[in-house]
Formats: sequence, C-alpha cells, structure tokens
Amino acid sequence: MNLTTISIIGNGGVGKSTFTIQLCYSQFIEYYDPTIEDSFRKQIEIDNETLNIEILDYHYYDEWNNRIKQKIYEKTQGFIVVYSINDKYSFNELENYLNEIYKYKKVNDFPIIIIGNKNDLEDERQISKEEGNEFAIKNGCPFYETSAKTRYNIEETVFTLLREIRKYPFDLDSNSNLNSKSNSNSKSNCLIF
Repeated sequence: MNLTTISIIGNGGVGKSTFTIQLCYSQFIEYYDPTIEDSFRKQIEIDNETLNIEILDYHYYDEWNNRIKQKIYEKTQGFIVVYSINDKYSFNELENYLNEIYKYKKVNDFPIIIIGNKNDLEDERQISKEEGNEFAIKNGCPFYETSAKTRYNIEETVFTLLREIRKYPFDLDSNSNLNSKSNSNSKSNCLIF
C-alpha cells in the first residue's frame, strides 16, 4: 500500500501539532512538547479505499535551512497551511507560506488546503470566516475552519486534501507534477467549509 505524505505548516502556536494529534489519536493535548515527534502515520478509510498517510509536522519552520526545506517539500504530496483565527499575524503570513510551497515545488498549482484553526475561541476571533474564505478563493485552495480541541472539521479537512491529491497529475516516478511551472497556470477548484 502506497504512502501519501502531507506536510502541515504555519506559524508557531496555531495548533499544527494539536491538529495532527487529534487526527491520529483522537486526543486534544493542550501542552505539547514539539521536540518529541515530527512525523505521524495513520491509516485512513476514504471513498472505499484504505490509505496510509504520513503527516510531517515541523515545529521550527522559520529555522529550517533551504536544503532541508527542499528535501521535505519534494517528498510532500499535499500541504495543510494553518493559521489561528485569534492571531492576525498568523493569517497575514499565509501568502508567504504559499509562495514558498510554489517556489520549492516549482509549480503554480499544488494540492493545498487552508485552515483557520481554533474556531472554538470565537470570543477571541481576529479573522472572520469571510476573510478566510476570500483568501482561499483568491488562491484557489479549499478552506475549512477547524478546532483541534473539539475535533471540528479535522477529518473532513484531511479527506478533502487527499481527494485533491488524487486529482493532481503527479509523475509517479519522481513524485513531482507533470506540468512545469511554465505550463501550469490554473488553480484547483475552491471548496469552502
């Protein structure tokens, strides 16, 4: 059975690790030591098919050197890009993360999903759901709001990304896109939840 590799990226403190732990172990861990583990595996049943997924959860994103980033990005078949609905700065950084993905993948389009995490903190909200929707539409990415605490939209988010990965024209030998950057100008269909 093939392994599908997903990377979850975003600023520190947005809930990347708690999202991943909630997906893999159905637990919410409020305080997580990010030095413990950076790779998780899970078997998922989706559309009558069993998939093995690996989720790469990197905690020191800003400190990666370019060679490490390139190696990780080359391996990744889909990205979950996370911001926290109560952290405007994390939302403002989304564009930088997308640009970096396209730079390292050498394409203009790739399976990416945007999530606004911590939607259980409604009273602390700094980014409206409409702002998240608009950003997703502008960038042609599916969008969800999630809560790693309550498990809201956790599996749905990953299922949508896996379906996007299925549709993407990977070169099976090299795990890269069949269309080069110069040949790919379209974005994927936008899904908003």
